[in-house]
Amino acid sequence: MLSRRWGLSFMINMEDLGGHRRAGLLTWAGLRNTYFWIDPKIGIGGAIFVQMLPLADPKVLGLYDRLERIAYAAITA
Repeated sequence: MLSRRWGLSFMINMEDLGGHRRAGLLTWAGLRNTYFWIDPKIGIGGAIFVQMLPLADPKVLGLYDRLERIAYAAITA
């Protein structure tokens, strides 16, 4: 299970998750499947704004995961 903590405005990843999410990454989600992440260590981030329910829709989460992986692959290529 991924180690996380909560800051004043973000969920903070406390350890690396292979291929994309790194320790120190900041993320948040909104009720209607709006998601964003910021990686302050390497200076990248991304966001998806979808207006649908329920929260954590599997298709939207899959898209969000792909966005992160593509962003990290682009900077490490």
